[in-house]
Amino acid sequence: MTQIANIAVCLPLEKTFNYVVPETMKDSIQIGMRVLVPFSGRKVTGFVIGLMDQSPKEFEGELKEIEAILDEAPLIDHQMLRLYQWISDYYIYPLGEVIKTGIPPGLQLKSRWFVSLTQYGKEAIMSGDIDPVRKRVLEEIKNYQKIPLEKILKIFKNEISRSQIFTLKKKGLINLEVGIEGEGVKPRIEKVIKYENEGSLRESSKKQKDILNWIKERGEVFYSELTKIFKSPSRSIQSLKEKGYISIYEKEVPREIKIRPELKAYPRPKLTPFQEQAFGEILKGIRSRRFSPFLIYGVTGSGKTELYLRAIEEVINSRREAIVLVPEISLTPQLISRFRDRFGDIFALLHSGLSRAERYDQWRKIWKGEVKIAIGPRSAVFAPFKNLGIIVVDEEHDPSYKQEDKLKYNARDVAIVRAKQQQATLILGSATPSLESYHNALKGRFKLLHLPERIEGRPLPNVEIVDMKKEPGIISEKLKLGLKENVEQKRQSLLFLNRRGFANFILCPDCGYTFKCPNCSVTLTYHLRERRLKCHYCDYWIQTPGDCPQCQGHRLRAMGMGTERVEEEIKRIFPGCSVGRMDRDTTSRKNSHVSILERLESGKIDILIGTQMIVKGHDFPNVTFVGVISADTALHFPDFRSAERTFQILTQVAGRAGRGVFSGEVLIQTFNPEHYSIKKAKEQDFLGFYNEEIKFRRALNYPPFSRLINFRLTGNSEKKTMLAAKEMEKIGEDLLKNDFSKGIEILGPSMAPFAKIKGKYRWQMLVKGEDPKSLHKFAFGLADRLKPLLKGKGVNLDIDVDPIFIL
Repeated sequence: MTQIANIAVCLPLEKTFNYVVPETMKDSIQIGMRVLVPFSGRKVTGFVIGLMDQSPKEFEGELKEIEAILDEAPLIDHQMLRLYQWISDYYIYPLGEVIKTGIPPGLQLKSRWFVSLTQYGKEAIMSGDIDPVRKRVLEEIKNYQKIPLEKILKIFKNEISRSQIFTLKKKGLINLEVGIEGEGVKPRIEKVIKYENEGSLRESSKKQKDILNWIKERGEVFYSELTKIFKSPSRSIQSLKEKGYISIYEKEVPREIKIRPELKAYPRPKLTPFQEQAFGEILKGIRSRRFSPFLIYGVTGSGKTELYLRAIEEVINSRREAIVLVPEISLTPQLISRFRDRFGDIFALLHSGLSRAERYDQWRKIWKGEVKIAIGPRSAVFAPFKNLGIIVVDEEHDPSYKQEDKLKYNARDVAIVRAKQQQATLILGSATPSLESYHNALKGRFKLLHLPERIEGRPLPNVEIVDMKKEPGIISEKLKLGLKENVEQKRQSLLFLNRRGFANFILCPDCGYTFKCPNCSVTLTYHLRERRLKCHYCDYWIQTPGDCPQCQGHRLRAMGMGTERVEEEIKRIFPGCSVGRMDRDTTSRKNSHVSILERLESGKIDILIGTQMIVKGHDFPNVTFVGVISADTALHFPDFRSAERTFQILTQVAGRAGRGVFSGEVLIQTFNPEHYSIKKAKEQDFLGFYNEEIKFRRALNYPPFSRLINFRLTGNSEKKTMLAAKEMEKIGEDLLKNDFSKGIEILGPSMAPFAKIKGKYRWQMLVKGEDPKSLHKFAFGLADRLKPLLKGKGVNLDIDVDPIFIL
């Protein structure tokens, strides 16, 4: 019998593939291992998802063999494979690519074409009997022993094509061969010296005695550490080993992550009556060892984090493991400080701010069972724990849990499914729960736990609204006065504006010209310090010109505002204050967000200006005043969730004020003071907002009363993308005739609100229905019929199940 392995290759392909397992691999291959397989003339990484024995006649001459097994033990177990399969089915995404998303970067090997020059090619350069472009290409190749094909195509972009390179091979001018790119990230191995016994040291030198005494004091030491104390110790070490005084072995050592522990300690507080009641319910769920989902709806500062810590403590005491999801990397320093106070160093971090090697090491610590807790943003939901007891999703409403490119999964929803599959406890926490989660709690799908009061009886902040229609500048007189009083009282303030840069765009008042991104349907944002106009979608930028390129006018004006402009204005108004800014521009360097938060906590920043980074979950007792520069940023987006997002972000930012011994003041600047989302945020009234918003959702049959799938077409050609949208419309209308499509409604297709992003034209069609199974059947049917029509046209179809943003 021939053993066949079913392989999910790490490529964007819907199906899996069968390969023959060579006789030499039969005893070692297992489901969940990585393998290297030949695929379309190259070698790619794949995962073994199934093994079967088949008659050799059935597959004779049809299947290729696996080339290599890349692991000594499976990287994914049956539980994770089951989760990945659900994600693949639900989000309509290739299984291999799903697994690739769940494991750390650096574990996927891939092959690429390498180019080298033949002797005939060298002679062709010398003879000169070749056209100038090809000659320059060959001369470039000659400079290398081997050069990646992609590099040559990049160097000679628009001069030579891939097919022309292969023509050079046919003519014998170059060699083309497949090679493996790198070896991926590997564990860091260090030499360890262990003390064994002292014995008789009479024949040993003074240096040997000193080294042995130093090792004896410590029991065992890293060789690299010893070399810092003793110069050239290798001969002494070898002699001590031969005498039996020490032993030497190798040990896998994770690369150190610089975690700043300077944040203040977090003592174990006494629970409030509301916390006690909520924790009692959570304990019942944990001890039942069954799927137990909870939604903690607690006002800002009500002590949700303490409930997370105590629940995790209970889980760890029962020899199980925990995952804690946070919406932003910037939240992790303060959270880590609290977890370290409570649990020591039994946690791992998983987030994109780490290097590839650091993420690999943290992932391996989890995989090997060396830690009990994983903390991080959405990708931490894939932490490879084998005995998971709890998943906590902090700020569960946050849209950053939804990945917007490639695999468009929602980590909150994946957490719900994973907890259910592994019979674990699930805690969703928020002061402003998503409408879907709160609706599920009211329907009994989650157990609702309410924390209506702040800890220690602290009052919610006083919130005031300023109508900016009556104000001449970007900073109202009331906001200036509030900041002035807070600074004089030596307390700290936060100013929130969810738009970075100095100005939204630059306008020529003479002819109306605005500077637009050539790749995206947006104006370029003005950044004062860099003197650049930048696109926040594709990173295109130009130096800020002095004159209008259309009419040569000299009166260019910066219109609108961003955090950089607010910073300049605040520094002008309060010249003696220490002003900080926290947005993507100031936190691009590693650990820069930690540094800003440390400066705020230590009192070195009087006024911190920032985007949504400063809104989520931070707890700084000396922050007593919060100003919202513009509450209208997201309010008028063409998105049915715009009111919900506005309410959530205003409530969250208001919640940063008055979390210490002093009460908080919040001032919200807006041009829409009568809008219900802003009025309810002023009153900190989630239930009032929910009851208002749910009427609108019910009337239009939007989530939580229906489910959505967004079909988006992206292409280089505006015309071809539009024609593809018409084909999609025809197929969609045809599918509506089927029985399974009853109750399904199609909206569109139409150009996306942002019609062009990163050089790609965008059309989309939104499909709405109450039955998820019918919607998925519709989606599979549409994809099966549309994708073959798109081949060769430069148009791609993306399917976004449960979209969060439809712009």
